[in-house]
Amino acid sequence: MSTWYPQVTERKGHLARIIGYLKAHPLLCLLILTPGIPEYLSGSSNMALLVLNPPVFFLLLAANLGLYGSGVILIREAKIRWNKGWGSVFLLGAAYGIVEEGLALRTLFNPMSPVVGNLGVYGHWLGVNWVWTVGLVIFHSVFSIGLPIFIFGLAFPELKSKSLVSTRGIRISVLTLTVDSLILSLVVNYWPTEIAGLLILSSIVVALLVVAAKKLPADYLKTVRTEPRWRPRAFFLLGVAFFPIWLLAGGFSAGVNLFPPVAMVFDIVVSLWILRLIFRSMGTQLNQAHKVAFAFGLISPILIFGIAASASFPLVIMNDLLVILFSNKMWRKWKAWTLSQHYSLMENLPKLGSDGRSMS
Repeated sequence: MSTWYPQVTERKGHLARIIGYLKAHPLLCLLILTPGIPEYLSGSSNMALLVLNPPVFFLLLAANLGLYGSGVILIREAKIRWNKGWGSVFLLGAAYGIVEEGLALRTLFNPMSPVVGNLGVYGHWLGVNWVWTVGLVIFHSVFSIGLPIFIFGLAFPELKSKSLVSTRGIRISVLTLTVDSLILSLVVNYWPTEIAGLLILSSIVVALLVVAAKKLPADYLKTVRTEPRWRPRAFFLLGVAFFPIWLLAGGFSAGVNLFPPVAMVFDIVVSLWILRLIFRSMGTQLNQAHKVAFAFGLISPILIFGIAASASFPLVIMNDLLVILFSNKMWRKWKAWTLSQHYSLMENLPKLGSDGRSMS
């Protein structure tokens, strides 16, 4: 069966022009998805600064693009050039999380960091905020790296397996990530006596994760099914469940003073189980609508979390509306494509009394 991707005539309007521009500049679309999802939908980066203090907003945006943008470009290129699967993407995403939060921002180590909260005390041992570290590394692996690449593949199916940058672009991305991380580490200015050892060990872990990603079989999370196991709604609900499970696990564990390694193991096991269940149940055909449902399921709790985190000045709602419109557009296009493919398959089924030899 030949592969056909939906082609929809765009209405002439503001949203259509934006989409048309992004289609002409796919790399820009990837850079919007991250840090867009982890920073500007979650409320981690304050959208209100765009109105209250534009210079600071754009300075922080540049810093975020230097981190997230370089990271997602490098990991997507590694996936394509190494011919690897989603298991490798998530391992590389974990490595990126350690680079950002450990080597650059130091939240993995600093118990007094304002973003860490009580997880700077609960689970802090040998200079590391362990419960926070596990949860945040999982978050960056899935939401900062994996999800943008996943959505990009749905938005630009013809570019799914194609490089977006040259070797020179990879070198620039490495340099940008390095320089940005060094500048941010100086701005954070967290230099306890044990930091040198922590940075060395973190760098070793990053290197080991990169080696593991390169050696991991490409079919680690690949499904053996032809069509999805469930309807799109099931994939949406599994996506919705992912963010709250590990987010609440750390807070609940700290509240009841549970033995910290229990919370860490729970986060890792449940996250791996959900991801493995989803990817091995997704199927290889007629699954695009299911992928859209899963992606929007992952994003939905972040939309709510971002609104709650920015309640005093909820400018983030603008981003939420764009995400909803974009997701709805992708859903309608891929749903129509799936229906057309089902119809095509039915047309090719052998007629009653036929021996079926006419099917390709």
